[in-house]
Amino acid sequence: MKKTNLILSCLLMTSLAGEIAVAKDNKITEGTTIGHYQKPGAPIDITYKATKVGLNEVSDINITLTTAINSGDMIVEINFDEKLKNEGEVYDSMRIPLSISTNDYKLNLKASSAEDGLYYIRLLVKMEGKADRRMRAMAVPVYIGNGKLKNKSNRVIMKAVGGENISVSKAEETIEVIE
Repeated sequence: MKKTNLILSCLLMTSLAGEIAVAKDNKITEGTTIGHYQKPGAPIDITYKATKVGLNEVSDINITLTTAINSGDMIVEINFDEKLKNEGEVYDSMRIPLSISTNDYKLNLKASSAEDGLYYIRLLVKMEGKADRRMRAMAVPVYIGNGKLKNKSNRVIMKAVGGENISVSKAEETIEVIE
């Protein structure tokens, strides 16, 4: 059971991997998965920019989801960390119709917190169409105050073989039997 959880955690974290950069003035965090390895899943890439803010200030988070798929729907489930408050008009789940005219779909979020910390906005993106029903999990870091975690979260943390921490997040899996 532990080996299964470790393998599933490693696979999930691979889908979250991307490039994260903090601007020299420490006011903007940006990252992308474009051009980086990703496990097989939904053909979606993410690019984001988030402003680092103080306590009770509102952070602007600009997310662009990029896909070459041009038919069907993209369903995006959004989950804010417990102490990160959603300050915008964003739903927990959104259905975005895919179009031939664009490959980029923008989400503009706003968040704040009354406590210092590094928080995450997690996205589970599902592709629905005639031949496609794949998913990809992604996370966007949001720094509030000094950006350090004071309290342990209720998320499950495991150790990889190399000693790195692995955070286990929500994921879904579909299995099809081919006869």
